[in-house]
Amino acid sequence: MTKQITQDQFRDQIRSIKSMAVSGFRWSGTPQLLLRLVREEFDKSGEPNGLTIMFTSSATDPGLDHLAHPDLLACSFGSYYGSIPEIRKLVQDNKIKGYSLPQGQLSLLFREIGRGSPGLLSTVGINTFVDPRLDGGKLNAKTDFDAVTIESINGKEFLFYHSRPVDASLIRGTIADAKGNVSMRHEPVKTEFLSMAQAARTSGGQNFVQVSEISETFLQPHEIDLPGHLVDGVIVTGDLENDHRHTNKYTFHEGLLKNGNYSKEAGPVTDPTYKQLIGLRALKEVQSSKNVILGQGVPELVGVFSRQNSEKYGQMLTFMESGVIGGIPERRPDFGVALDPVAFLTQDNQFVGFNGGHIDTVVLSFVQFDEHGNVNVSLIGSEYYGCGGYIDICHAAKKIVFVGSFTAKGLDVTRNENTVTIKKEGSISKAVTDVSQITFSPRMVEEKDQEIMIVTERCVFSVINNEVTITEIADGINLERDILSHMPFKPVIADPIKQLTWD
Repeated sequence: MTKQITQDQFRDQIRSIKSMAVSGFRWSGTPQLLLRLVREEFDKSGEPNGLTIMFTSSATDPGLDHLAHPDLLACSFGSYYGSIPEIRKLVQDNKIKGYSLPQGQLSLLFREIGRGSPGLLSTVGINTFVDPRLDGGKLNAKTDFDAVTIESINGKEFLFYHSRPVDASLIRGTIADAKGNVSMRHEPVKTEFLSMAQAARTSGGQNFVQVSEISETFLQPHEIDLPGHLVDGVIVTGDLENDHRHTNKYTFHEGLLKNGNYSKEAGPVTDPTYKQLIGLRALKEVQSSKNVILGQGVPELVGVFSRQNSEKYGQMLTFMESGVIGGIPERRPDFGVALDPVAFLTQDNQFVGFNGGHIDTVVLSFVQFDEHGNVNVSLIGSEYYGCGGYIDICHAAKKIVFVGSFTAKGLDVTRNENTVTIKKEGSISKAVTDVSQITFSPRMVEEKDQEIMIVTERCVFSVINNEVTITEIADGINLERDILSHMPFKPVIADPIKQLTWD
């Protein structure tokens, strides 16, 4: 019996659900067609309604934003809201409940739900805004349920991420056969589709898979990523351009699926000078033959500069929270995929390695840092961006390099060889007395002997014993005028202070 169903059949079956898990990392792996059909059915019949959605990374453009209606949605459990502005607005306006929980913990929580477990026990997130002694991951006043609690085992504290039922999962695959077996062969990220499907099945829910092709023959065992016994309905899209793109930029790009020198040429760098300076200094902390994570924003430049110096950095192995290993990570809006990848893991398995300390160096952006070495990247002004994979990535990496401009909004910098001149200062100081939200705390890592740095265009700080210490200053920068006068606290000043260089 075929598992293929029509769009109308899918719309009929989805009307009664109250909780939904959705796969996708930006465009990649996002079931755009299914999400659009859910919204069309709601607009037509008013169902489903009062829906709780669960997602790890944002399925975007518009992806999850198809569901952005206060009657359709009641609650959002996710990690990153930066690329789903319509749902973010519903949360910020207190119209729906909203949680931001670590991407990896949500991904691994699907495993626990699939096991029939009451939840996930973890130390990831302690001392951050996810900790229930702070915000518990809650994003507004409407959000009242404690999704995370504290548990103690043998005198050690853990966070306990509570399981939730999954009535339906919406998953994207490439090709399905008549038995409902699904291959992800042309998907540039693998998401946590299997754990998500098992979570739905254990909850008594259903699994719907969007594919771009139906195989006329049964798939062979080695081709099957999601076996048919976990699939309730397969819906085919014939519109790759609008429903099944690889990424925002590419409908299909073979170089995102296999290695073959697709990334030989380095693209031009047109970023502002201050960003280039930060990226070049951060690159000095990255060693070849090491396992490295490069985050969004300025960290993307580290990948670009390493690519331009392939003789030195050719053996560097990059990891992305989407599950992609190796290759050259693409920049926004296609962050999450890589040209010439070496391997793919499902997202939950990728985070097992991150949480387990398999990464040597991570380079991540920051929005604020304070005198205790706390870092905020999740709350920007009044905008709830969420933590994404940030908290998981920082948890056990051996070296953490936070990168960002020293001031923001209007900063203009020039460089003449190794001399930096501040032509115009930014109007917002990013060094603060207390960060608006703690996305990273050095208290998380004080038992792990991790090296923590903050790299800017004019100076470099180290976080030592929960204190911020200036260790490097660029030539042309005055300590008092260009640094201390923009800090509401006095950092420790190394003796001697090294000169910041980029070569």
